[in-house]
Amino acid sequence: MTTFEIRQCTDPACRLRIPLDPEVFSGAYCPRCGAPLALVEAAYQNPDCSAQAAPRIPLSALLDNIRSAYNVGAIFRTGDGVGLRHLYLCGFTPSPDENPAIAKTALGAEKHLTWSQHRNSLDLADQLKDDGHPLIALECTAKATPIYRFRAEAPDPGSWVLVVGNEQAGVDPGLLARCDQVLSLPMTGQKNSLNVAAAFAAAAYWLSFA
Repeated sequence: MTTFEIRQCTDPACRLRIPLDPEVFSGAYCPRCGAPLALVEAAYQNPDCSAQAAPRIPLSALLDNIRSAYNVGAIFRTGDGVGLRHLYLCGFTPSPDENPAIAKTALGAEKHLTWSQHRNSLDLADQLKDDGHPLIALECTAKATPIYRFRAEAPDPGSWVLVVGNEQAGVDPGLLARCDQVLSLPMTGQKNSLNVAAAFAAAAYWLSFA
């Protein structure tokens, strides 16, 4: 676990306050104004939030044609956090073996979370359903259920599979038709959707722990 220090700019007009890893940065001068930095808090570590709760239901995820490797990496990290059973990478969704950029946002989660690649998400969906895995799509449709009104029960014998689609096109209509539930996130601003990695994180935590 990394040990941090808090340093503050000594210029009264600036007073920038920043965390630093002393093994990586010397922290002698303010990056904003160039004045000397003073050490104000030494040797603290981020709190460990692991193992505070177990997921309420077993959950896997299907990523269909996610274009951005950074989004995939962020989903790997979220998946590790919620205890996903497996990540199914479909269509042109990049894998950690193909694209090293995934590791930049996964931060090692790609080494611990199991995953597999599949060219056709519909073929995979049919196989998953035959094996007893209900599918939950995250998509804004006229018939979608707001996620806060849905509470999944653990299926027998398999885990639920959370489905997210392409950043622009959304979930493939054929895949959507195969899903047992379609859920949406409430949006009260001017935009009608979140970044796919952010939306996945909100849904995965709700389904796993709510």
